[in-house]
Amino acid sequence: MNKLLISFCVLILAFSSCKTDVDLIAPYEEIMVVYGVLNPADSVQYIRINKAFLGEGNAYQFAQVPDSFQYGDILDVKLERYKNNNMIGTINLERFEGSALDTGIFASSPNYLYRTYGSDSIYQDSQYKLVVYNRETGKTTTAQTIVVNKVSAIATPTNFQTAVELADAANPFQTKFTRGNNASYYDLNMRFSYYEKEIANPTNVQIKSVEFKIGGVEYKNSTSLEIAVPYTTIYSAIRRYIQPDPTVERIARSVDFFWVGGAEELYTYYQVNRPPTGINQNIPQYTNVEGGIGIFSSIFRDGMYNKLLSNRSNDSLINGQITRDLGFK
Repeated sequence: MNKLLISFCVLILAFSSCKTDVDLIAPYEEIMVVYGVLNPADSVQYIRINKAFLGEGNAYQFAQVPDSFQYGDILDVKLERYKNNNMIGTINLERFEGSALDTGIFASSPNYLYRTYGSDSIYQDSQYKLVVYNRETGKTTTAQTIVVNKVSAIATPTNFQTAVELADAANPFQTKFTRGNNASYYDLNMRFSYYEKEIANPTNVQIKSVEFKIGGVEYKNSTSLEIAVPYTTIYSAIRRYIQPDPTVERIARSVDFFWVGGAEELYTYYQVNRPPTGINQNIPQYTNVEGGIGIFSSIFRDGMYNKLLSNRSNDSLINGQITRDLGFK
């Protein structure tokens, strides 16, 4: 299961947030909470389905009771594939128990999810409709998304470029690429890999890596997009994720770039749920789920791998003010 699914669970469950003491002011109504992000590059797709809850008493106590927000085995979940407005296939999802959630407001287990299985694939030329049928209540909940396509072309860095210059503070390295169909925005992530050698035992060498977000860009008119890679962003992130350790020596290995394109629904969700900056601190609710709340969308993650740091970039890693205490040689 990818980290994106885990990181959004709390946000989606927040759709059903309430005061500590809840008064039941209306007849009970089932509210299904859905989160799913399709990625054609993944072999398995995961969908989270929970329910909002109301009850007399303390909401935090209810949150520790799995039945309060977890459905029993009463849901039929499927993905309908459409092309040119014609349904051309159906994928049935299976219910399974995933890894326990992090300890928090909600009970950590059991953690039931729904996933594709077997040879089922998500196609870039299609739209998908999520259909959830509750056999107990007869209620159907749906959501739709169009699939984000692979980046059409990556101009910078190129396949033949072995090293990248990341240490010029006045002229940040610019990644350049061509938007894939149906992507409304892109995030750029970078993974920095390095060797870590134990000084007391030089044969003990490990390959480690950290990944972090560099920046993002919204698609407007031009399909040719750029995302800058600022000096301070990179070295500050490395410093944040790697701690000083006098018992080891480190050597830079490579950097990988990842462009993550998101469909319109996901971009709207990001925009709506950004922390408020004005006087009005209320965050509006956004959902594209019919008969429930939540988000169902798609992404595509493209990568450019195994680029070396330029000599100047490596020197900044070793001797620069931000990272010089990290033991790089």
